[in-house]
Amino acid sequence: MKISGFNNAVVLLDKPEGKTSFDLISAVKRITGIKKIGHSGTLDKFATGLMVICTGNATRLTRFFLEDDKRYSGRIQLGIETDTCDITGEVISEKSFSSIDWNSAADTLSQFTGSINQIPPKYSALKIDGKRASDRMRSGEDIVLAGRDVKIYSIDVTGFDPVQGHIDFDVFCSKGTYIRSLARDFGWKIGTGACLSALRRVSSGVFNISDAASIDELKEAADSGDLTNRLFLRSPMDVLRGFSKIILNDAGRARVANGALFSRDEVISLEQRDSDYFIIADNQENLIAIAEIDIEKWLIIYNCVFN
Repeated sequence: MKISGFNNAVVLLDKPEGKTSFDLISAVKRITGIKKIGHSGTLDKFATGLMVICTGNATRLTRFFLEDDKRYSGRIQLGIETDTCDITGEVISEKSFSSIDWNSAADTLSQFTGSINQIPPKYSALKIDGKRASDRMRSGEDIVLAGRDVKIYSIDVTGFDPVQGHIDFDVFCSKGTYIRSLARDFGWKIGTGACLSALRRVSSGVFNISDAASIDELKEAADSGDLTNRLFLRSPMDVLRGFSKIILNDAGRARVANGALFSRDEVISLEQRDSDYFIIADNQENLIAIAEIDIEKWLIIYNCVFN
């Protein structure tokens, strides 16, 4: 598999506020003409920031990116609690925040650092018996979601407004962390209630918002036909550079293409990094497979084979 224009590629986009993740995917399909498109994690409609889009055969890479840690910047509104845990929801509680000790707010927020058990918002894409929790809520069901273990590696207050009741923050967390739940739980802990009023995804794994393009920039690139040196457009081999790597000769490539295991004698080069996964390529740097390999025992388990 090799990148060809926008096909078989990883595209980094900056989702604007007010657009759904589905809206963004639809726009990419319309602009590029590529129908097979996937992503490695949605953003709520009110949120902005990095979305990692995969096209063509590269859609099979999304499973690896879903595991990545993520960084967000955001804003918490004190004194307002909503049913969705964000500012777009229905207000279910309002309290004064006038007595808050703003200097201690950062200490309170930092108490969420580490491994925590977090209950997702009831309005979420999590599925209960095949149906989204949010859809069950909208149909009038009363649901109970189990807590999930997540990790908050760091969380820092970057600013606050005592008049408006805003707290700005930066958080680095594991996959599956709901920042809306973090805002809700912080509000409970500080005693005023709270909801998330702004959210921006800054990074996901090796990808950063600084390299992402807006939809307008994507369209400009597509219209011009000039895709050289576009930081938002990445080849599979580039984005998987953190994986270990094996280069095979032609005989080894043929074996992999047929789903067979290759031998040590068919390896041209081997680079082992701090990763359980190996990218397997031919001598032209075409990605042909991803596998888990025990080098000592020479046990090979293919995760993906790209024909």
